[in-house]
Amino acid sequence: MRLCVLASGSGGNTAFIEAGGARVLVDAGLSYRETRRRCADAGLDLREVTDVLLTHEHADHCFGAATLARKLGARVHATRGTLHALRDPPPAELCFPLPRDGVLLLGRGLHVRAIPVPHDAVEPVAYAFEERVDGGRCIRAAVVTDLGSATRALAKALLGLDALVLEMNHDARLLLEGPYPASLKRRVRSDLGHLSNAQAAQLVAQVLHPGLRHLVLAHLSEQNNTPTHARREAEAVLEVRGSRAALHVAGQARALAPILLDPGTASAVPRPRQLALFGT
Repeated sequence: MRLCVLASGSGGNTAFIEAGGARVLVDAGLSYRETRRRCADAGLDLREVTDVLLTHEHADHCFGAATLARKLGARVHATRGTLHALRDPPPAELCFPLPRDGVLLLGRGLHVRAIPVPHDAVEPVAYAFEERVDGGRCIRAAVVTDLGSATRALAKALLGLDALVLEMNHDARLLLEGPYPASLKRRVRSDLGHLSNAQAAQLVAQVLHPGLRHLVLAHLSEQNNTPTHARREAEAVLEVRGSRAALHVAGQARALAPILLDPGTASAVPRPRQLALFGT
């Protein structure tokens, strides 16, 4: 499995995942031209993308979805609520509602599970990805951003990951003392807003295990957070637990270097309960 965060922040979000014969974008918050440029900078080819998975309908996550679908012929997957809420929906024949209770199979062996999250959108989700390899092992990764709180169901779904892309949106003190109006501060801090550094660190502590090899901090606010603040919270958890996970901080201006998850060291942690498969 190969994972690359192309952009992360309020100006646009998208990540590239390649596994099991599938090449997928999680969210499409950049223009087609900028997405193509970020892919090229990371050594990836946007033309190989066959599917786009949208987490929700906010513009910084779906702005480029319709154009990507038209230019690439890529299938766009999202919850029914998200698809209905899109202001610029892709062609109807390229829109695929996600199953309510099941796992989407893309390519030859990329299993995708949508996980409901609390956010002020119509029907938002996070995504967990699984590629099964020899010896009963599997590679698992997840992209979790835009949520105001971490539910027990979410934490359970994130057990046994090899890589986690997780929102660390704001530092609580910087937000309270920052320039946002009071109404926006309440929105960000609410259970339907965004995770603070401390909240995200608590979630990391719940799902951390020896097999977690990469932790990517994502969706940092440019006004209410800094990479230093976010990294400090994450490092404290990793240090206390003796974790050897590599820590990365995703940003708005450029793509992170691709992360390769080698099957030779894939997690041996048991997979979550198997759900029905839906192929496309």
